[in-house]
Amino acid sequence: MPPSKDVLKAKARGFTIAIEKMNEKQRMSTPTGDFGEDYNRLRALVLELRPDLKPALPPGVTSFRAQSGETYTRQSFGEIDTYCEQIFQILSSED
Repeated sequence: MPPSKDVLKAKARGFTIAIEKMNEKQRMSTPTGDFGEDYNRLRALVLELRPDLKPALPPGVTSFRAQSGETYTRQSFGEIDTYCEQIFQILSSED
């Protein structure tokens, strides 16, 4: 069973609060693949709780492996911030 809507809202808000503390240059950079996987888990849990929201949800993030061997998302912190805010607002609209 997926977490409650309140837990998912709190997780989405956790992303946005952390990213809001970054400066502009940091928000434009791309996070690690682990950060992207965490966002994708949030999105998957929202869909598990409310499959009917699929058309309204922002997309999942994709990753790539850099020459250094590290994995990064193709989306910036700023984009993921927007995605998480959308998820938070969608879940909040049903309160």
